[in-house]
Amino acid sequence: MRCHSGSRSIFKTSYNLTNKPGARGDEDKILRVRPLRRSDLDQLLGLCTEHAEYEGAVIEESDQAERWCSAFFASPPHLYGWVCSQPGAAVEVLEGYMAASIATSTWSAIPYVFLDCIYLRPRMRRHGIGKTMLSLLADLAHQHGCQEIQWQTTLSNEVTFYRSIGGVPLTKVRWTLGVSLAE
Repeated sequence: MRCHSGSRSIFKTSYNLTNKPGARGDEDKILRVRPLRRSDLDQLLGLCTEHAEYEGAVIEESDQAERWCSAFFASPPHLYGWVCSQPGAAVEVLEGYMAASIATSTWSAIPYVFLDCIYLRPRMRRHGIGKTMLSLLADLAHQHGCQEIQWQTTLSNEVTFYRSIGGVPLTKVRWTLGVSLAE
């Protein structure tokens, strides 16, 4: 599959984390969170399928990869994406992903980052990756002059994580996270 080229100047850096001793899973492995690449789209579909199953839903493949090319790699992008992996293997295996977009509130007419999806395979959770991913999302918010990040989740999802980062549930079970513009 071929995607057209688009500017990705916002994403030039990957972030590496080392598992904490005593954490679940293999210790002392490097975990990388980096921007989504065109070559990741096939694995992304598999992660989306796992994510849907985790939330009790089903998705069917219907040429998402072709549409993702226009969404993730447009200039400017309609969707921003990051993936998590354990680098060093002959073939990089993606262990999680996050996708977001810039939206504007009708009521306030103020832009915000909308976190569409964040998913980590169970063995990748509780290593600080989710917090790192949301930190990258806060960077995106700063770059676009957004003062908050919003998302929604199923009631059965792990709301403890969202509360631990300062997320506040709204009446529609949509979450918001303030982002300081001063720095």
